[in-house]
Amino acid sequence: MSVKTDKSTPRKRDFFLAMTSLPLKLPSKLRVHRPRWAKSRAKIGSVPGELSGNGPAAGQPRHPSHIRVIQYNRETHQDEVVDAIATRDSLDPNVITWIDLHGVQDVELLRSLGGKFGLHPLALEDVVQMDQHAKLERYGETLFFVARMPYGDDGFQTEQVSMFLVGNVVITIQEEVGDCLNPVRERISRAMGRIRQRGADYLVYAIIDAIIDGYFPVIDRYEAHLSQMAGLLQENDHDNLPMHLHHIRADLLAIRKTVQQHRDALRLLLREGEGILADDTRLYLRDCQDHIGQLMEAADTDRETCGELRELYFALLGQKNNDVMKVLTIIATLFIPMSFVAGIYGMNFDQSASPLNMPELEWSFGYPFALAVMAAMALGLLGFMYRKGWLS
Repeated sequence: MSVKTDKSTPRKRDFFLAMTSLPLKLPSKLRVHRPRWAKSRAKIGSVPGELSGNGPAAGQPRHPSHIRVIQYNRETHQDEVVDAIATRDSLDPNVITWIDLHGVQDVELLRSLGGKFGLHPLALEDVVQMDQHAKLERYGETLFFVARMPYGDDGFQTEQVSMFLVGNVVITIQEEVGDCLNPVRERISRAMGRIRQRGADYLVYAIIDAIIDGYFPVIDRYEAHLSQMAGLLQENDHDNLPMHLHHIRADLLAIRKTVQQHRDALRLLLREGEGILADDTRLYLRDCQDHIGQLMEAADTDRETCGELRELYFALLGQKNNDVMKVLTIIATLFIPMSFVAGIYGMNFDQSASPLNMPELEWSFGYPFALAVMAAMALGLLGFMYRKGWLS
């Protein structure tokens, strides 16, 4: 074994650096994200529990599997990047072992992992199919938990994290290197908090809690984005606002549905983990459920804000259209009587045929008289509208 530093792929930046960045850029059109897991759906009619290759999508590079093993107890700590996974019997039973595997494309490695730790084939099938919802499955004395971890700074996207709790061994499997679990690794390496004094079940809680807490920066970004849009409304710079609000509202709905799945999975974990999870760990998991409740409430509040901003946008748009129609109506009202006078004088009846045929045509000041009549009518209408308060 050789000690190496943890590196992230250039394609995926550190989660917390992305989450704490400036608010989302306003897209010029509705972004359509192709789910990363869409390439890994099982074929219809395939054998249950059968692992199949999970190649990258078109244009995406294939990344080799990255295996990181962290072992610790109260006194010791070891963090290594290895080329192969040891068997369960060869691991020290007096330490907690965290096997952190990044990359689900190596099917043979997953088969070997399942054989060494007795992982159920159905669970391994769920690992390679990246379209799983957050859920909990119990296979004997093994707990299998699936979580959706948010990542990136372009809309709302999640990556599947599969976790196994097998005795004092915790196995996490992700699609790529780079996640929001560095605070957990740092707490282990620096012996911060109580994590080095607890069992493997507490490590599972710490990982789930870190993933759930990763949703708070996402919600904060959308709240900042909505505040930015409220400012655009005040500045009358909101031509593309309805499309932006539609995109944000869809993302917030996806966030709520995802965290609700985690809440259901945690509820099932508390029930199915009887005899595997320690009593104090169960208390911490309940606190994690409380965090999920806060996320759901925040997502609902932001969705209502989206609706209010959309209603305000249409109200302002209607007011703007009313102002335009008001100006056009005033102009039309002023010119209608003038057009009436001009139309009469445009008939040009011959006065020689009858003295009643427009005698004004023979006047020296007939033209100024007609203009004066038109101006008087326009001024009279303006005065009438002003007294009625229609010009304010």
